[in-house]
Amino acid sequence: MANILSFDSLFIVKPLRKIYINFVSFLSSSHNQSGIKVILYRLDQDNLLLRKDGNLSGISIGIQQSKIDALSIEFYKHLTQSESLNKISIHKIPLLQLYTRQTKLKLMGVLNCIHRLEGFCHGKPEKIQIITDKQTVSIMNEAVRFLDREIPNLEWKTNFILTSIISLNSLFMRVASLITMHIRKTTLPDYYYFKNTNQNLPTALLALPRRRPEDFYTTYVEELERKFNIILYSHGFFSTPPKDYLRKTISKRKLSVRGLFSFKTLLFNHESYIADILIIFKYHFNLNRSINVVDSLYSNKIDILINRQQTNVIDNYLAIKAKNLGIFILGDLFEEIFFCDALVCSSESQNTESVKLALPSNAKVHYKGSNSLIKYRLKAFEEKKVNYLKNTLEITSKKDIIFYASDPSKEESQRYLSEKFLIQCFSNMQDYILVIKTHTQDNGKITHYSYCDADRPTNVHLIGDVRQKGKMASSKFRVFENFDFNAAISSSNAFLTTSSSSVLQALSLGVKSGIVDQFDNGYYEYLIKYNACAPIKTADSLARFLQNQESIISDAVLSYCGLIDHKENFDMSNLMLNCLNK
Repeated sequence: MANILSFDSLFIVKPLRKIYINFVSFLSSSHNQSGIKVILYRLDQDNLLLRKDGNLSGISIGIQQSKIDALSIEFYKHLTQSESLNKISIHKIPLLQLYTRQTKLKLMGVLNCIHRLEGFCHGKPEKIQIITDKQTVSIMNEAVRFLDREIPNLEWKTNFILTSIISLNSLFMRVASLITMHIRKTTLPDYYYFKNTNQNLPTALLALPRRRPEDFYTTYVEELERKFNIILYSHGFFSTPPKDYLRKTISKRKLSVRGLFSFKTLLFNHESYIADILIIFKYHFNLNRSINVVDSLYSNKIDILINRQQTNVIDNYLAIKAKNLGIFILGDLFEEIFFCDALVCSSESQNTESVKLALPSNAKVHYKGSNSLIKYRLKAFEEKKVNYLKNTLEITSKKDIIFYASDPSKEESQRYLSEKFLIQCFSNMQDYILVIKTHTQDNGKITHYSYCDADRPTNVHLIGDVRQKGKMASSKFRVFENFDFNAAISSSNAFLTTSSSSVLQALSLGVKSGIVDQFDNGYYEYLIKYNACAPIKTADSLARFLQNQESIISDAVLSYCGLIDHKENFDMSNLMLNCLNK
């Protein structure tokens, strides 16, 4: 029986997906005694092969995720040299520049796969045959060249049926994506806000998050208004518009994507793999509006752009256009940023290898001393509700409650194994209650697999997210209309996660926290290094974590993590003025 290995890739339309997965299953079950074989396949949305024997997708990649993250950015930059890929554009802007994060995440999946294969092949004298489609072989070989690696006992073999299915899916999904782009209504607002306090003041441009823009405005923007005129665009809708701001309408014009069906990026090669990522994207219906938004914003005189993330078209294009116009880009790191002129980090803990790649060699990193993202998340949270989780779930027991935040990582096999491990451990710890909360983007399918395969212990409770109401994988997930995530954390006796940034919320709220890491991925390693969090790798380490008293975290460690507000030592407005005066 052949082994199987999945990697995060693009959506395969359901009829083809069913054929594809059945054929992968058939190939893996075929008895062939000649050598070791691995079927390399695209990650299945339905996770039908997740629990299949011989699945290598959950093995450790042998390198920490922070390093993979930086490598994926460098791999992305390597691919931007392709003339063919840069011809896929809208408004003369390559989609490769607009969909940076989406491309980078898929490249992480490719690099993870190569490292897994390298680890699997290590120490084996015989040839190991990797069976997959032609396009996958091409992108994997490009990754091997980029990494400058040699895996001498690795042999690639293309399968005609797998290649045919992936090629048909590519053609169909490209056409479907184009149709969706033009017929589906955009979800982005068609207006922005402008506050012109004084003609002599410089003007700052900011984009606000989709969720709770009011909270972001009050925790971040208000303090800038003393020294700047402000132009705001919100990805979401204000329930109450900001006071004294003039609302302006976005200019609209229809734009089209060019270079969609170029022969060089159509099928079989690594460039076609990247082209599929760029063209087959479910949020294309917002692409036209996004370009119009940025063009309208820059019809005003802008002196400085505050870029808090570059994870979507608007924020990416804001930075691209600012760079072309010579406008200073100040990155304030909430999520990923790929280029800027100067950078503000909440604390030293954020200054990672990936962050360093975003900066020009002479650029300075500034530390504000407090985490703006966590401050924004905790804005509406006023006081602890001691029994919030017990009251919400109607738990009358006096047992300690451990709250686990599941994260929708594309490393789905590892997530399945981690959550199964955790649930099995708690099934043997009847003095505790484990509450698992899924992410807003997660329908709970993998968590439910873990729960079922761990024999559905009665002391484990599953909570789904209201945004997935009606879509959850099982009725075992309880969904609450106004679930208070911060209250849930603060009312628990301990908090666990594998990779969710909500661990920083837990520490801010003074809750004992642990990082579940059976695969040495190294998420939040700095929290473990400074004893702010406990590493959970085995049942014994989990038991010790639960039995130990909450450790006292020093102010120095909290400061390093950006969890102490040093607002008096940092003035964002003054920093912005200094950037403009250089």
